[in-house]
Amino acid sequence: MPLSGPPKSGSASLSRSLAKFGCVSCREHHLKCDRVTPTCGRCLNARRECRPPGLKIRVTAEHKFKFTKKQKWVKTPRRLIFIDESKTAAQDASSPDSGPDEFDDAAWGFPITASKDSSHQTLLLPGRGPPSRPRSPTDRFLISSPKWPLTNEVEAYLFRHFVEELARWLDLCDPKQTFEIEVPRRAKGCPVLLNAIFALSARHLGQTRNEKYYNDLAGGYNAACLKDLTENTKHQSGWTEDRFAAAIILQVVEEINAGDIPADADDSGHLMGMYGFVNSRSLEPESIRAASFWVGLRQEIYIAVRKGQQVGMNLAYQLVDRSLGTTDDYTWANRAVVHCADVLNFCFGSDRGQLRRWNELDGWNQDWTNGRPDSFDPIFRQDQGSAPFPEIWYHRSCQGRSVIGVQHHLLAKLFLLDHHLNFGSRDRVAANDVQKCIRDRVREICGIGLGNLWSPPGMFTACMAIAAFGEYFRVPQDQREILRILEKTQNDHARPTERVRQKMLRAWGLGPEYHYPQNNSPLDLSIGDND
Repeated sequence: MPLSGPPKSGSASLSRSLAKFGCVSCREHHLKCDRVTPTCGRCLNARRECRPPGLKIRVTAEHKFKFTKKQKWVKTPRRLIFIDESKTAAQDASSPDSGPDEFDDAAWGFPITASKDSSHQTLLLPGRGPPSRPRSPTDRFLISSPKWPLTNEVEAYLFRHFVEELARWLDLCDPKQTFEIEVPRRAKGCPVLLNAIFALSARHLGQTRNEKYYNDLAGGYNAACLKDLTENTKHQSGWTEDRFAAAIILQVVEEINAGDIPADADDSGHLMGMYGFVNSRSLEPESIRAASFWVGLRQEIYIAVRKGQQVGMNLAYQLVDRSLGTTDDYTWANRAVVHCADVLNFCFGSDRGQLRRWNELDGWNQDWTNGRPDSFDPIFRQDQGSAPFPEIWYHRSCQGRSVIGVQHHLLAKLFLLDHHLNFGSRDRVAANDVQKCIRDRVREICGIGLGNLWSPPGMFTACMAIAAFGEYFRVPQDQREILRILEKTQNDHARPTERVRQKMLRAWGLGPEYHYPQNNSPLDLSIGDND
């Protein structure tokens, strides 16, 4: 049962200080600080030191203190953490009257599970709910042992939200539904994996519901995961399958956080560390490692499209299939994903001027269309007519693999067409024809996303196509509906699209604050609820 809402904030002194001033790092970068302690969200995402504001001492007329120039001061770190390891604190943490029904720190705080190397301990950060009894400053960091099944209702809700709502984002082309079934099972005994699940669920809820409480929770869980990955993956031996899967989940968190960090920041940090892990090991089909590889590849394509760069992932594996023979639907969809990566590597690589390679890729694209199984055909299709996008429905039984396969195939074709426009004939008539082909395929990708709202990644891919090729749309009605897709994706799924919106407005010659009139007929999105 969904919770009615987060508890009210507590009254920690450091929280009051940040609530007024924010951290120094955010102020220096002219960014709005979310004031999460001990590390704010922006500093966490940018991987920089979070410096709290300096204390301001008010000097009164009653007391004036003077120190000589030779006065020696004790050096202390910028941030102090007090851990009460006394028996009294341990007894308080495990006492019956400190359970969730009492609204204590353990029930409404930041329950962050530490790594296996710390003996499966749970670090509880400052509580957000009203304490059931007075606590000392050192009582805010308590050590206790995690329990399964979960006894914290908030954590249980986050866990269920991941399994029921978010795991399907990752299992699009996975017949075993690894992130919905196997990853949650492993998370019972793997703190870093469990925290990754909590971090993604909390961040998604915080953004879609605009609730600071969940965003604060996400920051705490995310910090615990980063701590584990930083400490235990300095060598390749530390990259276990569980940490691999946890890093994949954290990458989704970073994709959601992308709107809060500078556009030129490196947001593929977790993936970079995993490449060595993947490169040094074989990828057994239907393993958690293979499932994570396919999710990581789609994440890399997302980053490459957004930044206009090559896909930074090794594709020289037996698992990667570029053939066009008869196979299952999951493999057929993954072939389209690999093809999209190949096209991006060509368009943004050193061999982008080789016509023969372009012809090879374009030919493969056409062969995939000609040979695709009937299961990749939609159950309903209607050309747009006077509407901006066609209606294209797929059945839920395809679990999104047809949606994501066809969309990535079309996305690859878009980049091939755009490449031909830039390096091919300079004839204006031919260029206009290519631009029309680009617009038609963007419309198709958007139509698939809108027609299958039960598979949110379809909308993510639509936003990718808009980000790369939305500038080719010059009709106001088309532009208006494109902006609505961006807005809906951000509001419903927490995928940041504001930068894409600003990019489109600049490309269309409109001001950054421009808004289309609201008296136009709304975009009908009910078509996406088909079964």
